[in-house]
Amino acid sequence: MHGTIWSLIPFLVVIPLALLTRQVIPGLVAGLLIGSYMVNPSLLGGVGTALDYILKELAVSDNLRLIVFMYGFGAFVGLVRITGGVSGFAQLMEKKITSGRGAFIVTWLSSLITFMAPDFRIITVGPVMKQVFSRLQVPVNKVAFIIDATSTPLCAIMPLGTVFIGYSIGLLGTASRHQGIPMAPYNLFLLSIPFNFFSLAMLAFALAYSFRKTEKVQAENKESQSVESIETIRAKGSAKLAYAETSAEIALSSPKFNKQRKNDSRDETFPDPVELVAQNVKPNALNLILPLALLLILTLFYTWWDGHLHSSNFIEAFIQANAAKAMLEALLTTLLISFIWYSAQKQPLQRTLFGFLQGGNEMMAVNVLLVLVWAVSAVSTDLGFVSYTEQTVGRLVPAAFIAPAFFALGCSLSYVIGSSFGTWGILLPLGFSLAATEHAALPLIAGAVFASGTFGGFVSPLSDNTVAMATVMKIPVMDYAKLKLRLGLMVAAACLVLYGLVGWFYHGVY
Repeated sequence: MHGTIWSLIPFLVVIPLALLTRQVIPGLVAGLLIGSYMVNPSLLGGVGTALDYILKELAVSDNLRLIVFMYGFGAFVGLVRITGGVSGFAQLMEKKITSGRGAFIVTWLSSLITFMAPDFRIITVGPVMKQVFSRLQVPVNKVAFIIDATSTPLCAIMPLGTVFIGYSIGLLGTASRHQGIPMAPYNLFLLSIPFNFFSLAMLAFALAYSFRKTEKVQAENKESQSVESIETIRAKGSAKLAYAETSAEIALSSPKFNKQRKNDSRDETFPDPVELVAQNVKPNALNLILPLALLLILTLFYTWWDGHLHSSNFIEAFIQANAAKAMLEALLTTLLISFIWYSAQKQPLQRTLFGFLQGGNEMMAVNVLLVLVWAVSAVSTDLGFVSYTEQTVGRLVPAAFIAPAFFALGCSLSYVIGSSFGTWGILLPLGFSLAATEHAALPLIAGAVFASGTFGGFVSPLSDNTVAMATVMKIPVMDYAKLKLRLGLMVAAACLVLYGLVGWFYHGVY
């Protein structure tokens, strides 16, 4: 069984179940249990073996450090929300915007402060810019698309201060360890950024799309009065405002829309407890800006500090540093100083603790996903998955075709399941195994996998980001998802060709 076709079974179970259930965790659990029973084929042995793999992966210091980082980062976001930082930043953005061009400039500049997580950016920027752009008669679909395009694609390539980078480093570390790759996971992530073609291309497309002339919007609305938008009605006077909002509520409560919402992966019937509490807190933009600035500065400092004893210059210090360790130290220091900062403002301790714990708990689903990915990768390695791919599958897939093949497969998978993280967790171990076999460029393969997951997380109607943005903007989920899919496919098609060209000419291992 070791090193034979049977070693593929765990992954062959994970992917179909993920496609069938449109959820990643059930597939990973099934793959882990099946692989564990293959290692220990006794009545209760498989369950015990699966637990052993989970505990073994949690015992790895880098893995445990990442689990703490993910929880702490969620707690950080919860703190800045519940202390009025988000609402204060929203009020700050509304001031002095008098033109569509100025509004789009503010939208892009806001990404410098709200890049930590896609949902965080959508919830923070979406409601504010919706009001601003409706006053300026800019189509709501365009506004939603621009904010969305500067959420997931941007978070996927930011080198620090995001939940994405913590998750990515964890996956890269596991895949590298199982393949015996000596390169530091953070350095490998940095090298993969230029090859995340979809994120880079989508940002470039969104930038060009943002500043297309919007002066003709009013004339276009006159030509389509039968489908007049809520934003145009609102601009015509307060007499029609109530009618527009009522129409929106009717549309959102229609059977068709409710049926779609029931099919979505996000349950909208329960309010966000942090948001409910934050509504009663005095807005203060500094409660977002200062902690975020401190987090970024401390991350750079701790990274340099960790590597400077093993290097001779400033740049080499960052290369030699343990970035995951530095990010966790910076995050914990920021959390401590933030608590002191909020206490000095006489923020109730009970409220800040509630935001801390609630924000951290929201990351537990991601932590569970991470642990299962690690365990499935470990059991597959023990079954001889690596040696089998080296002997058979790797010989059938030329190195030049690995990147475009994984990008196409990942785009399909991520669109169906609506999860960037799930797609990365499933495909990255497979991609690294083939890359090691064919001596393909690891940064290119990693970039292609990250890009494919970003595609689904951005355009899928099952993505939390799609549902959140449609809800905030009060537009039908499927109509908005179709718009993103149409534009996203254009960008993805160009990226697929680019991966083919780069894969043909770029053959470096690292």
